[in-house]
Formats: sequence, C-alpha cells, structure tokens
Amino acid sequence: MDTIRVGIVGTGGISRAHQKAYQKAGGFEIAAVCDIFEDKALKAAEEWGIPKKNAFTDVEEMLAAADVDTVSVCTYNQAHKDPTVTALQAGKHVFCEKPMAATLEDAAEMLRVARSSGRILQIGIHSTFGSDTQFARQLVDHGVLGDIYYAETSATRRRGIPGGTFIYQKTAGAGAVVDIGIYNMHNALYVMGYPKPVRVSAITADYIAHQDSRWDEMDVEEFGAAWIRFENGGVMLFKVSWAIHQNSLGGTYFLGKDAGLSLGGPVVYADRLTDQLQKLSQANDYGIKTEEAGKGWFGQEMLDITFTGLPAVDVWEAQMKAFGNAVRTGSPSPIPPEGVLLTNVIMDGIFRSQACGEEVAVEVPVF
Repeated sequence: MDTIRVGIVGTGGISRAHQKAYQKAGGFEIAAVCDIFEDKALKAAEEWGIPKKNAFTDVEEMLAAADVDTVSVCTYNQAHKDPTVTALQAGKHVFCEKPMAATLEDAAEMLRVARSSGRILQIGIHSTFGSDTQFARQLVDHGVLGDIYYAETSATRRRGIPGGTFIYQKTAGAGAVVDIGIYNMHNALYVMGYPKPVRVSAITADYIAHQDSRWDEMDVEEFGAAWIRFENGGVMLFKVSWAIHQNSLGGTYFLGKDAGLSLGGPVVYADRLTDQLQKLSQANDYGIKTEEAGKGWFGQEMLDITFTGLPAVDVWEAQMKAFGNAVRTGSPSPIPPEGVLLTNVIMDGIFRSQACGEEVAVEVPVF
C-alpha cells in the first residue's frame, strides 16, 4: 500500500490537527470527509482539497461511496463509538481521537469490534510518543526499577476550562478527567506496562468554575483525584485540574523496589549507576549525567541519574507515522486499545466512587 486514503469524520478543531499530522507524516491522502452538518463537511472538503462528491453527512454513505482505507474519528467524546464501530465493521482501520470513549461500555464495544474485525484501532494519545515517555518505558521493561509499588501522575491547569462541547455531559461525557487527564493517566499506565486496576477511590469537584457566570451551564468536573489499586499490589495516585487554587498538582513519578523514576528527563534515582543503565543509554545514543544525593544507610552513594540528548519529537507526526506503519505492515496498534481501555475502567471507577462517596471495585471487561 503506497498511499493510505483517509476519511475524516467530524470537522471540529481536532480534525485540523489530524489533517496537518497526516500531511507531516507523509504517505496519507485525505480522501473524504463527513460531518452531520453539510456546510461544515463542504467547507472542510474545500479546505483540504477533497472533491465535493466526497463530502458526506452520513458515515455509512461515506464508507460505501468513497475509496478509503482508514477513518479518523474526530467527533465529540460521546460520538466516538458509532463511527468507530461502523468503520471497523466495514473493514477499515480506525484512528480515534482521545479519549477512547465517554463511557466504559462504549470503549468495550469498540475494542470488541476491533478484535472481531481484525482491523487496527489506535487512540490518539499523542503525548505517549514523546522520547521521555518512550525511554521511561524501556527502563521499566528492562527491569531497572524492579517491581513498581507506587506511582503518582498529575496534570495541572490553574485556569484552563476549554469551553465548547468539552463542558457538557451530553457531548463530552465528563470534564478534566477525560479531556487532559487521559494523557497523564494513560502514559503512567503505559510506562508501568498496563497493570490491571481493581479498586478506585476518588473525588471530583467543580467549585471554581461556578464562581463565574460564564460556566453556569457546565455540568462536568474541573478537578479529579483518585487512588487506584492494581491487581499486582501496586497503587497510583492520579490528579488533574482545569481550575484550582494552586500552581501545580505535582509531576509523574514511579517508585520501584530497585530504583525510582521521574518523567521530565527522565531521571532515575538509584544507589549506583549500573552497567545496564549505561548500555541502555548507549543503545539510544543518550548521554548520562549523575549527581550525588548523599549517602545511603550503608554508606553507598545515592545518585540522581539524568539522561541527556533525548530528541525533540513532533508527537502528532510520530503517532501518525506509527499508525501508517501498522496499517502497511499489518502489525498491532502501537498504542494497544486493550491498554487504553484501562483508562476507561479507571474513569468509570472515579465517577462511581464520587457518586457513592466510597472506594469501588472495578473490572476490566473480558471478551
């Protein structure tokens, strides 16, 4: 397959990001567009150089009439499932913008159909392709940290409510947790190798927004925090905000039995610089900077180990290149939907826990 022909469903702001990323990645052609509003579909078609005959208001009609290999789902969250399932059942690969879906039930259905169809389903969590996150996953996969027993991950906006379809339950499903929280939640799970969540205790809030009349109609959360227990005995503290009286909820880090790790470098905290760490850095052509952090209990040096020379990555371009490679080679999605489904399991637990005021059990759907 030389050029992958793409049909874009939904013409909101995120569709422009998809179109630009496909263009940067190369090897893609935007061949069709679909929006429930005909004028928007026609406007996008003109903007992207698509013939008017390939501008549609119905996904099934687009799939039947236009020659496309893949579909990009760029609708609001509550409308992710239907076009994804329809496209997969029609034998098309699907790139769906994050979150996977607004509800656990929808996400599970999307994964079930992806598996039965044998098509690729990739969720657009572009930040996962950053060199920091990718190398952190390598460090964990090679056992540098040992068993991870605790993690924290946070995303902070002091004042950053997006407006539009993002602030209504009927379109977004939820607020900050599914909008920006999906990134740090997924990336933490990804680095840890997707541990299976079993219990969640959480709180959500919307106090700051409703001090301003601009957000009177908003019915989703501006803040969320959760304590997540995993089947392997580990736990994770998750935090996210659109609006808070604080400048930071903290960063993302992992505590292992053999070493610790913080994203934003990454930085490894250990008692010594091992041959394994040096080999991993050399294999990636990264440098190492060590800083002594005092003495441990038995007189050994404690070290902060920072890796240098990590490349700046256009993560939007990178995710589309990875998607294109999977489509061309028939390899699995570079971000497995089974892993992304865990974010929906946790998010479902967050909102159920908030509703009942207690810790709740969560279950990963089995197919």
